[in-house]
Formats: sequence, C-alpha cells, structure tokens
Amino acid sequence: MKKGFTLLELLIVVVVIAVLATLAVPQYIKAVERSKQGKARHALALIAQAEKMYRGDQDTYINVNDGSFNSDLGDYTELAEVDSDIDWDYAVSGASTSTFLVTATRVDGPNSTETVTLDQSGTWGGTFSP
Repeated sequence: MKKGFTLLELLIVVVVIAVLATLAVPQYIKAVERSKQGKARHALALIAQAEKMYRGDQDTYINVNDGSFNSDLGDYTELAEVDSDIDWDYAVSGASTSTFLVTATRVDGPNSTETVTLDQSGTWGGTFSP
C-alpha cells in the first residue's frame, strides 16, 4: 500500500488556501493602512505639542516644512522620527500668534493623496479613509 496524498486532495487544499488568502489579504491591507494613519496621528499630536510649547516661549507658532521639525522644534519634543518618516510628509502652515495647521500627506501607496490634519484647538480633519 502506497502512502501519500492524491492529486485531488492536494488540489482541494490549494483551493481552500486560495479562498482563505482572498479573504485575508484585503483585511491585512486595511489594517496596515489604519496603522499608518495611527502613526501619522501620533506624529501630528507630537508636532502640535511642540508648537504649543514653542508658543509658550516665543508668543507665536512657527511654520515648519518636512525634514526640519527636529531642528526647528526639537528643543521641545523629540521629532527625529517625524523627519525620517517614509510614509508621510508633514508640514505646519498658517502659523501665527493664535493659529496653526499641521498636515500629514501620504507619500505613496493606495492612499497617496490622502491627508490627516490637526489644528491648534485639537480638531482633526483631512481626507484619509482606509
């Protein structure tokens, strides 16, 4: 008597694995996108906190472009990870003595035009929807 699997049994296993993969992959992609949005929200909260501390010292908010957060606001909060983020570009715009808007824009991926925003009053906005 031979031991092993028949071709039919192997085909059934392959089909079952394929069906499970087609169900799991989209959910995995959505979970990755949600985690990237969470990373952006965390970075925006850090930037907003640093902006508020900067205003406490300088009586105004400061406009900051991507790549210079740690040099401009690094004395208030560690922002090296924000400057080196490969998934998002960050910018502070509209800074004055009373307002600012921090924006995160996706660099690549299926949601490359999406944004997440946070203003001085803690209001979240943007167009991100994983």
